[in-house]
Amino acid sequence: MGRVGAMRQSVMGALAGLAALQLGLAVVDMRTAWIQARDAQDSHALVLAARGLAGALDIQSAQWTASYLALQAAGTLPASPAVTTPAASPPAVAPSADDLAEKRRQADQALDAALEALPANAALDTARQRLAGIRQELAGPRRAVDQMLHRAGGDRDPPLLRNWLAGERALATAEGRLAREVVATAAHSLPSADAVLAGDALAARRDADLAWADALMQPSAATTAPLLDWPASSRPDDGLAVALARFTAALNGRRAPEEVMTALTGIGAVADGALDRWAAMPVPAAGWAAIKAGAPLTLAALLTLAILVTLRQGVFLAVSRTARLMRDLAEGQVAQAPALLPRLGRDPLVAELHSALALYWSHARRIERETQRRERAERLLTVERKVLGMTAGRAPLSAVLSALCSGMEAELEGGLCSIVLVDAERRHIQTGAAPSLPPAFVRAVDGTEVGASVGSCGTAIYRGEPVIVTDIASDPLWREFRQAAAEAGVAACWSLPILAGDGHPLGAFAVYFRTPRSPEGWMLDLARRASRLAAVAISAERAAEEVERAKAAAELGNRTKTEFLANMSHELRTPLNAIIGFAEVLENDLRRVPDQATNTGYAGDIVASGRHLLAIINDILDVSKMEAGKVELRERVCDVGALVAGCERIARARAMEKRIDLVVAMAPGLPPLLADDVKIKQILLNLLSNAVKFTDPGGTVSLTATINPEAQLVIAVTDTGIGIAAEDLSKVFVPFQQIDNVYARTTQGTGLGLSLSKGLAELHGGRLDIASQLGQGTTVSLILPSQRLLTGGAGEDGRPSLSPGVMAAALGDKGA
Repeated sequence: MGRVGAMRQSVMGALAGLAALQLGLAVVDMRTAWIQARDAQDSHALVLAARGLAGALDIQSAQWTASYLALQAAGTLPASPAVTTPAASPPAVAPSADDLAEKRRQADQALDAALEALPANAALDTARQRLAGIRQELAGPRRAVDQMLHRAGGDRDPPLLRNWLAGERALATAEGRLAREVVATAAHSLPSADAVLAGDALAARRDADLAWADALMQPSAATTAPLLDWPASSRPDDGLAVALARFTAALNGRRAPEEVMTALTGIGAVADGALDRWAAMPVPAAGWAAIKAGAPLTLAALLTLAILVTLRQGVFLAVSRTARLMRDLAEGQVAQAPALLPRLGRDPLVAELHSALALYWSHARRIERETQRRERAERLLTVERKVLGMTAGRAPLSAVLSALCSGMEAELEGGLCSIVLVDAERRHIQTGAAPSLPPAFVRAVDGTEVGASVGSCGTAIYRGEPVIVTDIASDPLWREFRQAAAEAGVAACWSLPILAGDGHPLGAFAVYFRTPRSPEGWMLDLARRASRLAAVAISAERAAEEVERAKAAAELGNRTKTEFLANMSHELRTPLNAIIGFAEVLENDLRRVPDQATNTGYAGDIVASGRHLLAIINDILDVSKMEAGKVELRERVCDVGALVAGCERIARARAMEKRIDLVVAMAPGLPPLLADDVKIKQILLNLLSNAVKFTDPGGTVSLTATINPEAQLVIAVTDTGIGIAAEDLSKVFVPFQQIDNVYARTTQGTGLGLSLSKGLAELHGGRLDIASQLGQGTTVSLILPSQRLLTGGAGEDGRPSLSPGVMAAALGDKGA
């Protein structure tokens, strides 16, 4: 079979290639013939145009000769010795100026008509332009000569007349040259012996015009007209030699102008005759020439194709049908097992081939079913990914369920999907999504009570199991909704309950069909996957709603707590201040009594405890007010050195108690600062207090104030204390949070200092940065923005002035 197929392909390929080659050659020959015929037609048009130019040349020579002779007759020009008038002839009447103007107009019209009939050709553009230029230059001398003819008195202007005659001579020469170029161009595509004769005659006509013009312009009688030096024609019967001889005799014999012009016309007649014969040559039509050129090879190609068709239909019929059947099987276009044609069954090879194809078909059908299942599973995965993505992206539940229904409808041919949800009491259903069902049917289903015989969906939710109704018209479950289903055009409904993780129903997934129909196994599997996916989406939506409600409740509680603490400022601080005040009075009174030393200590303890409690409450209330957004800055221009010095005095006493070295380093020339000095001191004291608190005796605490490369003020407090582990750095700014180490357990504090300092720094538009290593110390930096530094120089009163940015920050809305 392989050899037969190879032979079939080789023979048919060779014949097809031969036919294609023949057709290709035929196309090439047709194209060449068509181009040649078109060129010949174009050349034929050029020959006709050359005929018009030759006629225009005769008229041109006649008109300027008449003008020249009229000037001589009027006495404006001297009579030429080369021209004589026979004595027996009466004097001719000189043409009037109007007659001469009419002759010139006729000559111009003849030339214009010839040029208009001349086809466009790039090779003739130069000659056209030269002729147009000469005509334009000759217009002025012609007008002047006309005026001279109209004037009486015979005034002469020899330079003007010479220019005029030279222009007329140049125009005739240009016309003759253009005619010869037209003839030469046409001869390339339409060769002829008359083409050579026409070119020679036009050249002789040009030379004769020049000789005639020279004879008329001889300045003295002693000058004779030159003889034409023209070679004899190779054909004595063409008439050119005779015409040349007549012209030479007329010119040398000083004949009358009429005789000379007749001789000139005779030379032109030779050219006209040659052009007429040339133009009469038959020129084939382009289409017919192409057909004639391509006919032999086209017929050969058709014959080859006929042989190819005969071989294909006769010799290779069985192989061709078998190959076509194999291709259809490969493409899945055969729905039934291939049957052997009776007239082909006689060939054992073909019968064996068809048997193999039948086996191949059975395997292909099984592979096709597997492929369909795989493609269906891939499409279902795409739908599931889309639905899960929408669920994760918090898309509206209606949009998620609609996407799920639309995806399932694409897989269930003719199916219309819907999802219904149960209310919180699990008593009524409402439509969650039904993109393809009629709105009237959806409204009829909404609000239906769940029950044992309430359609497919209500019953499936009530039973907690699938309900398959293959014919709505006869099923008792649809008795109350049969009319609505008929109006909606649905005849079957399969419904599966949508169950939550704990087993309680969330709704139902339903598939409707417009004709009674029983489900196939894969359809029910698809519906089960859809119901599980709907359960995920509905559960996620309800869980998200619960989270939102819990979050809202937590935010409300936190906001209530914050507002409560902010409002308790007066109620907590007033009694504590009273306790501290009266304890200080009691302590002072007891010191005056000698026997009350013990009671004096007790009073001091009350004062210390009250102050400590007041400090804690102040921190708590400050944090609460900051969270509530009720902290305001009272800004003024501060000296950074004075702020640091005040904090240093307070912190140094505590550092000396613990034998800690407190080092302060200030960069020189720090500019003034626009800030709330009380809150800046509170930040620095918190940082210094923490540094001293968590540094062992003998350690060092340093405070530096510098300007960084971003023009920001940086006040850093560094200690050599216990440090903070990397995993605990995120906790240090959390209110009431203390790092779990030995110092946190043995030192007093509420964990509010750094949190409060961070909030105050941010109120100033700055920040707190912390860097620490466990056991090596900690550095906390207060960074204030450059807009708060007064770098504008001194004002008119000698005090520091504010830069525009600082001024805007200081004024705020008041400066607007």
